[in-house]
Amino acid sequence: MHIDLKDIDPWVRYCMSGGIFLACFGFAFASRWIITEVVGVVAKRSKTVLDDLLIQALKTPIFLSFIALGLWLALAQSTEHDPDIEQAFVAVYIAIVAMALTGTSRALLTWYGIEVAARTNTSIDDKLLPILRKVATFLIYAIAFMIILDRLNINISPFIASMGIGGLAIALALQSTLTNLLAGSYVAADGVIKKGHYIMLENGPEGYVESISWRSTKLRHWQGNIIVMPNSKLAEAVVTDYEVPDAAMLFGISCGVNYASDLVKVERVALEVAREVMQKMPEGAKDAEPLVRFKEFGDSNINFSIILKARDRVSQFPLKSEFIKALNKRFAEEGIDIQYPARKIYFAQN
Repeated sequence: MHIDLKDIDPWVRYCMSGGIFLACFGFAFASRWIITEVVGVVAKRSKTVLDDLLIQALKTPIFLSFIALGLWLALAQSTEHDPDIEQAFVAVYIAIVAMALTGTSRALLTWYGIEVAARTNTSIDDKLLPILRKVATFLIYAIAFMIILDRLNINISPFIASMGIGGLAIALALQSTLTNLLAGSYVAADGVIKKGHYIMLENGPEGYVESISWRSTKLRHWQGNIIVMPNSKLAEAVVTDYEVPDAAMLFGISCGVNYASDLVKVERVALEVAREVMQKMPEGAKDAEPLVRFKEFGDSNINFSIILKARDRVSQFPLKSEFIKALNKRFAEEGIDIQYPARKIYFAQN
């Protein structure tokens, strides 16, 4: 049996509307209490902060949804059916859903920053998270706004067209910035180049990685200078990482001795000096064994290389300097001659 609202006394309808609104209002506060006191207490016992962040994000949208539902049902009981009022409440619920989605996205990004990004060796995710929060918030509210306009029978085609043209103009204006942003994301996601590593670019700069931001990477040269390099250059370059798989590295020092020298003695003396220098200096790799390799018959000397191992890339410079001084002194004591460039000149005789 259908009952028309016109047949019901107005005061009765108002009382019914008030009762419905108060009931929904009570449900709203009850839901807030349940989420805070019951679900929140259970969530605090978990090892992750994600559930706590989601509770904080969804608490207000759930509360507002009950309030909006109470108003909607109250007006439906006290007034005749009005399509405009119905569309207005649909728009309100779309806005509440957008608020919930925004809070959820922020909770997920905050959880990532606390529990995931904190364990990474790069800082680029810390730089990107605030940008991602703003982008996610803008996209969710922009989509919700267009849906609301469509529900209100407002033509959104010109608005979408203008957004497309504006977005194209912004993309062209920020082309280099976006390129560096994507390159920085690639470098961070690849995980090979990390903060603190000593790297060298092919035909480019070298140094310790100070930071990897969303636009550029900073290198600290061994001379102490800071080199700021766009991420796009780093992503395209051939990079040598001197920290992977081990920071210790081999390096060679070229030398030459007179053709009259005893090469067995030369090798023995060079190895003794190399071992002594590597053990004495903190820059030397203590567990490594030096090598001597004769290479060629030169114009004035028999040329050879002494291969030593340094603790890291920068340590080779003081180690090399100390070894050259020690080897020159020892060769002089042993009577081993490093020949100056010499030429024999023959004169034709009549």
